Amino acid sequence: MSAWETIGAIAEVIGWVGLAVGLGCLLLVLLIRIADGRWLPTDALIVDGAEGSVVRWFAEGEFHSRRLSADERQHVANPEEEPAFYREREPEHLRLHEPPAGRRVLRLLGIVFLALALVAGIVGVIAMLVA
Repeated sequence: MSAWETIGAIAEVIGWVGLAVGLGCLLLVLLIRIADGRWLPTDALIVDGAEGSVVRWFAEGEFHSRRLSADERQHVANPEEEPAFYREREPEHLRLHEPPAGRRVLRLLGIVFLALALVAGIVGVIAMLVA
């Protein structure tokens, strides 16, 4: 077996593994997106009252509000203009923190592994033509 045949075989294995892992990561991102939906940024206003704190925000053409737990209220940095995120399909759901970065990490990993598979495929074709 020549060096080019060895390189071609290794590139093929790397290409198939990269393709499988990359597509798996992107499929998982799609499933998370379907289950959790898309979270859009908005500005929220915190109003402190005798009965507790209330958060108010504007989403999808309507004003929404809900009570804050004591733990949520402790993490509010700027009550006048707190960055928040609401669910696109259900604007009455609000998060006072950015959605978890797991989806972005998985998407990046999927793209990196697909790019690796593409490079391995090109190297495999070159090795096949040279050998």
